[in-house]
Amino acid sequence: AIAYYKRYLHSDDTIKIALIGCGDRGTGAAYQALSTKQNLKLVAMADAFQDRLDNSYKVLSDKFKEKVDVPKDRMFIGFEGYKKAIALADVVLLVSPPGFRPSHFEEAVKQGKHVFMEKPVAVDSPGVRKVLAAAELAKQKKLNVVVGLQRRYQSNYRETIKRIQDGAIGDITGGQVYWNSGGVWVRPRQAGQTEMEYQMRNWYYFNWLCGDHIVEQHVHNIDIANWVKNAYPVSIQGTGSRAWRTGKEYGEIYDNHSLEMTYPDGTIIHSQCRHFEGISNRVDESFAGTKGKVYLSADNSGELTDYKGNKIYSHDRKGNPNPYQTEHDDLFDAIAKREY
Repeated sequence: AIAYYKRYLHSDDTIKIALIGCGDRGTGAAYQALSTKQNLKLVAMADAFQDRLDNSYKVLSDKFKEKVDVPKDRMFIGFEGYKKAIALADVVLLVSPPGFRPSHFEEAVKQGKHVFMEKPVAVDSPGVRKVLAAAELAKQKKLNVVVGLQRRYQSNYRETIKRIQDGAIGDITGGQVYWNSGGVWVRPRQAGQTEMEYQMRNWYYFNWLCGDHIVEQHVHNIDIANWVKNAYPVSIQGTGSRAWRTGKEYGEIYDNHSLEMTYPDGTIIHSQCRHFEGISNRVDESFAGTKGKVYLSADNSGELTDYKGNKIYSHDRKGNPNPYQTEHDDLFDAIAKREY
């Protein structure tokens, strides 16, 4: 996540937001933004498809009647509508399929807007370079930008990794990170659909839109490895294939990957992700240090132990805030306080 500052606010301190990408995750992001304590108003929406925008508008307007002000002339359908929606807001929520994210982020920064954007920020190297260039411009313009790697806002990860970086289990010498599950939704092809519409509605299964399983989902776990090591891999080698989800309805992505990530100090962390139905699932991270080991997962687990089995730290799972909400709370709090 990145946080930068923009001088503004309106005389009534209303923060105007625009939603770009009105699917389930986009609707969820807008729901979380509108649930913050700041004075927000949703003023524009954009999506490639009318039905998704209509469904999102109904959900949000039913829940946040006084905070949703999006008349028909501020609902934009098609590939270029995002530019018009961005122009109407102070903060934009970029939640379209990831393949569009670099262009949308570039436009938002160009127009001087604060940004929440879902991960992944890009699906290929040209997209990553475009995002990095826009991020540098965001720094110069002092804009707030948050990326939806919600584990960065989750109490068990923050508290446990703080202790790791304070030396509680010594130097990290190895680890494993996993996203193994049965897979995600499939939306059947409908009569009369163009190929473009079919692929966009099934964006998860096409690399130009999602970047494959590592980029779209497993990025969370790899991000934790980088956070724990406070470094990025200098080399990666591994394998992948289509072993289980081989039908046309699964597009072109692989359903399994197994990688070795080597860090600057020689540490090797094993990375695995797969979509196999009917077998055990595993979505978590574990690491070994010179003085102990750590286990982390999204269900609020966070445990440090030494090699004799003695507990060094165990995170209290009770009452932890929703990290999806926290990332929006932090973003809009910074904007309202004019912090960066």
